[in-house]
Amino acid sequence: MKHLFAFCALSFVLLGSSLALGAEAYHPQIAAHRGASGYIPEHTLPAKAMAYAMGVDYVEQDVVMTKDGKLVVMHDIYLDTTTDVAKKFPGRQRADGRYYVSDFTFDEIRSLRVTERFNPKTGKAVYPGRFPDAPIAYQVPSLEEEFYQVQSLNKSTGGNTSVYVEVKQPDFFMEQGLDILKGVIDTMTKFGYNEKDSKAILQTFDYESLLRARELGWKGELCMLVTASGQSTKNDKERHAWLRTPEGIKEVSRYATIYAPNFNLLAVPTADGSGYTLSNIGELARQNGMKLHSWTLRKDDLPKGFKNFDEVLDVSFKQLKVDGMFSDFPDLVIAYLKENKLR
Repeated sequence: MKHLFAFCALSFVLLGSSLALGAEAYHPQIAAHRGASGYIPEHTLPAKAMAYAMGVDYVEQDVVMTKDGKLVVMHDIYLDTTTDVAKKFPGRQRADGRYYVSDFTFDEIRSLRVTERFNPKTGKAVYPGRFPDAPIAYQVPSLEEEFYQVQSLNKSTGGNTSVYVEVKQPDFFMEQGLDILKGVIDTMTKFGYNEKDSKAILQTFDYESLLRARELGWKGELCMLVTASGQSTKNDKERHAWLRTPEGIKEVSRYATIYAPNFNLLAVPTADGSGYTLSNIGELARQNGMKLHSWTLRKDDLPKGFKNFDEVLDVSFKQLKVDGMFSDFPDLVIAYLKENKLR
């Protein structure tokens, strides 16, 4: 009987330890989407510094390439959604009326002032409640500057924040004679990010570039971004539909370590937009050995089917249990995780 009690006691101890370890094992990672872009104009060094101070796991870099082959950090292949390019360089737009990054040199782009995102046709802010237009000389940073800032902050603070780098529309830049994917991988390698244990993540919407990244020697974490419409100059809507099938997800897992669908592909809005249903693509990704990340949580632009930001957070971390999430407001997400003992 004494042995039986001892065995039972040991079993309860082991069970308690297992539960504790299980609870500790779920530690979702938070990426600052274009920096702390809910508070300071996106993809500026101050926005990245603010995000770092919020305690994020990753700061994100969307990377495009200039006419003279310099890698710079901004979300679009156009300059006219976040800068004053139309005022500084009138007449330099293409026939479609847009100002393309690849038509300007690095020095020309550095002369521009970065502002809050706006509609180039109307001049109105996309998120009117955010940072107002002010005469502040925010600039477009180079990719190297971003890396220097993160690594320098890690040294000065003792932190361990890493980078989450997206190669924007590599097929478009190849058409301009600019091999942006190789340039990004070479730069990440230079800064010590091209290692399996470096924590840095390379991400792309382009399936062919996912494969090519491995061919170019990328050793680290590799993320397949998935959307309903595709994100390249070629018509890849069908490709992204395939990427959401069991066959597509299995094929992606041969190359990617992370599967990252848009949030509304995980929590699918109902036809009337009043609610949502959870899809199975996240579980399929995990069954194929990939981590599940998603994007992008904004308190001022809720996903379809949701009534408030807390509901979005509950679904993200209590139901879907994503491994990583992007947000324009990373401080709010981190506060939620702390409150729920998930961080």
